[in-house]
Amino acid sequence: MLILLLTLCFIFSISTVFATDINTVNPEYNDFQDNQNTNDFSLEKMSVSKKSGFWDFFNFGGDKYGYYVWATDMYDVDFDKLSDNGVKYIFLNSFAFTEYGQRDVLDWIKEANEHGIEVHVWMQIFNTGNWISPLKNGTPDTQYFNYKIEEAKYYAGLDEVSGIQIDYIRFEGNAYEYENGTKAINQFVESFSKSVREVNPDLTISATVMPETDKDEYFYGQDIPTISKYVDAIVPMIYKGNYEQNSTWIENTTEWFVKNSGDAEVWCGLQTYESDNNITDLPANELMKDADKCFNSGSDKVIFFRWGMNEELDNKKLN
Repeated sequence: MLILLLTLCFIFSISTVFATDINTVNPEYNDFQDNQNTNDFSLEKMSVSKKSGFWDFFNFGGDKYGYYVWATDMYDVDFDKLSDNGVKYIFLNSFAFTEYGQRDVLDWIKEANEHGIEVHVWMQIFNTGNWISPLKNGTPDTQYFNYKIEEAKYYAGLDEVSGIQIDYIRFEGNAYEYENGTKAINQFVESFSKSVREVNPDLTISATVMPETDKDEYFYGQDIPTISKYVDAIVPMIYKGNYEQNSTWIENTTEWFVKNSGDAEVWCGLQTYESDNNITDLPANELMKDADKCFNSGSDKVIFFRWGMNEELDNKKLN
């Protein structure tokens, strides 16, 4: 009994030492242009206090799955169900703050946290309903960059937020037309990461990228080896239905990102329905086999797009 008590005290001391990780519309670029001399995000409300709990040290595994959640679906999420089924991460679209207000969103995130679920704010960068060029007069549009970075710093200062997920850090598919396209994307991700980490160095930063491997830079300006230096996780959207591919493609694509993402983790993004042109649910067992392909190829996590689109999967135990 004495040995057990001493062991628990030792673990508690360690936990004390280490206490310190589409189709919605955000405010449009026109709002940014109209208000570029003002700060829409109250930085005075920032506070940083990330704490790891004592019982976190007894959580061995079981933290591999997550969901994207649209703002409009926020109040339909069943935390009991997600937690019981092994979901540990939610990417909540940032439009929720505009739609419901900070207090309601933070109360919702607190409830998620109480169920053992981390919430990462999912930001759309160069598409918030319409495409926004990363370039202005042929050079990186640092004014717009700073606008989005200030928004991210606001989220980073909220105790309840565990991470920030950046989506649409790319061109529409025509990056090859612009001399400084890749440079602009790299510059944004680097500046974003450094600025956010100044507010909260423990925040998890993840970046959604296209799944076209070595073609990403040519079409989208996404230089995966460089972007990976500034984020904790790369999330390739390995949506086989959109590409008319099979499970072998998922395996090969995951392997490529694992090999080319440096020290960043790879979190596979999997589509829970047939394709954007056919939103019929995919069978849950098929999705779990695809998830296994990801894990067997080196992925650290699987994030499903999206919650509420596949009733069978939403009700299935994943751990």
